[in-house]
Amino acid sequence: MSENGPSILVISSCGKLKALSHPDQPTCVSLSNKQQREKAKSKFQKMSMEARNLYTGEQARFIRKSLEVLRLFSSVEHRILSAGFGLVDEKDLLPPYDCSFTNKTKKDIQNMARNLSIPDEVKAIAKEKYELVYLALGKDYLTAVGDVNVFSASSRLIVHFNTQLETDAKNFLPINQKLFVGREHNHQIFKVPIGGYIRAKGSLLLNYALDLKEENRTPRSLSFKEWWDHKKSLL
Repeated sequence: MSENGPSILVISSCGKLKALSHPDQPTCVSLSNKQQREKAKSKFQKMSMEARNLYTGEQARFIRKSLEVLRLFSSVEHRILSAGFGLVDEKDLLPPYDCSFTNKTKKDIQNMARNLSIPDEVKAIAKEKYELVYLALGKDYLTAVGDVNVFSASSRLIVHFNTQLETDAKNFLPINQKLFVGREHNHQIFKVPIGGYIRAKGSLLLNYALDLKEENRTPRSLSFKEWWDHKKSLL
């Protein structure tokens, strides 16, 4: 991990909209074990691209913009939670595929996540010390993470978007998107329009990054919680 500035971990979700597609692209069923996943990567090797560029939805685009700004003064690690390939690094090469955790039962999501070794990989990276862990994940994808409390021992602040998540750790910050999505005067509070729920997690992080840049601050000198508490008071 780079020593250039405070460290940040961003975990975002995969998305249906992708830069690649193929009539024979694998689905959840054909990616159900490691051997099948490796076979899919081999079959579509020439079509594969880095995970950070594969997803083209609004949240993915705003997350990319956020990382560009944050990396001016912070060490940022970006992982993507893929329902087809597990917890991948942004630079990992992925083929076209069609698989999602969305609209599946909690039990199915947990089974898929274990098969993809997601909880184990989350536990491994949670041992690192982060100034900020930003979980840009919906409820279904947050379920796939497993026990998010594993981040509480090493990281200063963990931001997530499930206000019903139960945790005793004091360094968790649940964000209620209903507080800021769709507010008519958002343009007076945020530099970049929040937009709808699809891109809200990405655009909120971008606004934080832009404010840090403008004020010549870092996540250590102005935590996301301090920033969010101020913005929330203006809503």
